[in-house]
Amino acid sequence: MIHVFTGPTLSPDDPALSSPQFAPRPPIRHGDLFDSRIAETDTVVIIDGLYHHTPAVRHKEIIWTLSRGVRVVGAASIGALRAAELESCGMVGVGEIFRAYADGVIEGDDEVAVGQSAGTDLRSFSWPLVNLRHVLNLGTAAGVVEAGTAGDVLEELRAVYYPHRSLTAVLAISRKRGAEEFGRWLGSRLAEDRHFGALKRSDALQALGTSLSLGGTPSEAPPKLEWRTRCFRQWANTFAAQTVDGVELTTSHRITYQQIFDRHFERLWWEHLSATGTAGLQPLLACAVILPETDLTDPDTVSRLLAHETPADRAAVHQYIALNEEVSQSHRGFFPEAIKDSVARELLTFLWGSRPEVLEEMARARGFQGVRDAVEAAKLFVLGFLREREDGR
Repeated sequence: MIHVFTGPTLSPDDPALSSPQFAPRPPIRHGDLFDSRIAETDTVVIIDGLYHHTPAVRHKEIIWTLSRGVRVVGAASIGALRAAELESCGMVGVGEIFRAYADGVIEGDDEVAVGQSAGTDLRSFSWPLVNLRHVLNLGTAAGVVEAGTAGDVLEELRAVYYPHRSLTAVLAISRKRGAEEFGRWLGSRLAEDRHFGALKRSDALQALGTSLSLGGTPSEAPPKLEWRTRCFRQWANTFAAQTVDGVELTTSHRITYQQIFDRHFERLWWEHLSATGTAGLQPLLACAVILPETDLTDPDTVSRLLAHETPADRAAVHQYIALNEEVSQSHRGFFPEAIKDSVARELLTFLWGSRPEVLEEMARARGFQGVRDAVEAAKLFVLGFLREREDGR
């Protein structure tokens, strides 16, 4: 499968993506490469990405993906930028824009940035500098604008904030700089072909062809490329998820549910500690002084901690999270973190059949930092649990 992260450069319904080998995805953002649907034998094509109102895809996420053997191709937009930065790590760069970044001809992120509509409408409403530079070169070759004037037009548009670099702005600046003929010529060419001068699009199409030609070859990542920092482990744990029984569930939610609702989770946690090299300590001492950071991308770790999970547990996790989202939409002031600590404590006391004074010890025995950590984790499930009790389930 070839996962293509694209948006304004190539619409997901573009005929070029009609091959069953392509799985079109929205513009890439931080966390998307942890998607469990991306297998080690797959290819990822990065074209467009989000970066303004959401964190951009991190370099270490791409490096981790390459280290798994996944082929990663970049072109046109943020894909070209990341490929130029990570070419030595095995990412494959394609197209003129990638080469311009790699050779230092262009440097700024705003060279490829565009403004686009909010929500699911991925159309662009501005012109990237790389496209304008391209059509100015074509206009110079066609004799409709002098090289010096073309440079003036480009530099003036560069001073405009990137979401405001519209075609209207291009034509207005062309008139201001005495390049009216270029403006008329550009308008005429665009009327004939709406993709005229779309360098990003042509590079993206080339990247699709490259991804098909790679076939089943693994990535050419250098040996021992991967490294894991604390931040990377936190990212990986946050985005780890699996699709079970047709429903995608966040791994951390499933494990937290077991920590709270499984009466015998203490034994599972001790088995996990033993598997990570702390078997020489007594259970209570180990739980009191050691809290190894779990790797939720490791199948063995997940299997150990979910050993008691049932289909009913997974259904409950799905229903509880869905209820939180439903109430958040209908009551704008609600979010799980706002649930009172006292209510979450009462839930833990009830579920664990313990006295309030021993909650701290029991929380540690279940893999929490302490009762405060357990209380915060339990808030995610309080609303759903109370709803079930009201319904008599």
